[in-house]
Amino acid sequence: MKLGIKIFLTIIFTISLSFGLTYKVKRGDTLSEIALKYGVTVEDIIEANNLKPPYTIYKGQRLKIPVDRKEYKYYKVKPGDTLSEIALKFGVSIKDIVKANNLKKPYIIRTGQVLRIPIKTHSKRISLSECEIVHKVRPGDTIIEIAKKYHVWVKDLKRLNNLKGDTLRVGQLLCIKKKRNVKRQKTKDVVKVVKKKIIIHRVKPGENLSIIAKKYKTSITQIIKINKLKKPYIIRPGQKLKIPKKIVKYVKKENIIRKKVKLSFQWPVDGVIIKKFVNNHKVRHLGIDIATTCNAPIKASEDGKVIYVGDSIKTYGNLIILKHEKRLTTIYGHVGKILVKDGQYVKKGQIIGKTGKLNNSDTCGLYFEIRKNAEPINPLVFLEKK
Repeated sequence: MKLGIKIFLTIIFTISLSFGLTYKVKRGDTLSEIALKYGVTVEDIIEANNLKPPYTIYKGQRLKIPVDRKEYKYYKVKPGDTLSEIALKFGVSIKDIVKANNLKKPYIIRTGQVLRIPIKTHSKRISLSECEIVHKVRPGDTIIEIAKKYHVWVKDLKRLNNLKGDTLRVGQLLCIKKKRNVKRQKTKDVVKVVKKKIIIHRVKPGENLSIIAKKYKTSITQIIKINKLKKPYIIRPGQKLKIPKKIVKYVKKENIIRKKVKLSFQWPVDGVIIKKFVNNHKVRHLGIDIATTCNAPIKASEDGKVIYVGDSIKTYGNLIILKHEKRLTTIYGHVGKILVKDGQYVKKGQIIGKTGKLNNSDTCGLYFEIRKNAEPINPLVFLEKK
């Protein structure tokens, strides 16, 4: 009989544990230490256990620890702290702290006091287009079975789909796994350009510096500095704030070079492009092949100096290289007949040679390159539009 009663009491105690936390008081424990340990307030423990003044606790006593569904952080007040500074530190409003701690006017706080700080969660359901794996709920599906199937945590599944409980509906689409953020790869052809811009933000009710800084991806310090705000950094609805904003763009390197170069390159021959500029890890064709009639005149694309003529570089055949301003060079390959000499200065449009056969083929034309600081650039960026 005694064994049966003991088992019954054990079951009852186990059930009570499943609905909340309990703590067995140890020698030397105080209510404030227990509250701090479990992230609750002393008042919460007093209320949950119906403790009466002077709120004495004793060794071996079992205390209920209230579990709050709302998420909070806990902060121990330090000497000199003010509500506005604490609110600013945690990115919440003074009103939120006052409400969470049931503070009464004039809202005085004392050193050592533990304050409950509400955590503001902006749990927005992500778009299914952002998901790598999507599951359509079938009859009989449960949140636990779906989590097991895809080897994910139930809590992650709920967070990703902004689910409050375990209830699902047939046909509901669940995001199982979010797509990875594929960062733009840094290549030789692409340059990251960051521009700074000042915008004006009108403060809305409930906003604080932390929320505004997060919205515009800047820091509280920058907003304070640019607006010359004074402690305790209080802002009011309707107030206009200057916000430093960074605008990031990825621009082709050659387009930046083109803006800096005021020269206007003319087409060296009249013809049709039969092979374009390509420069990657698979293919390297660092100029363009222009098909023409045989023995067609080749013109200098810009004013410059002839720095090389000859055929010692076999891949280019007969070759002419001109040097221009801004450390630019033009290269004319597979020339049929060379009409200039090394060291000669030429004018834009001056005939410097005649076309020959392109790369030992039966097609007549010219191979043409433009380089900046010896680095090949797509000639179409510089050549005048036809």
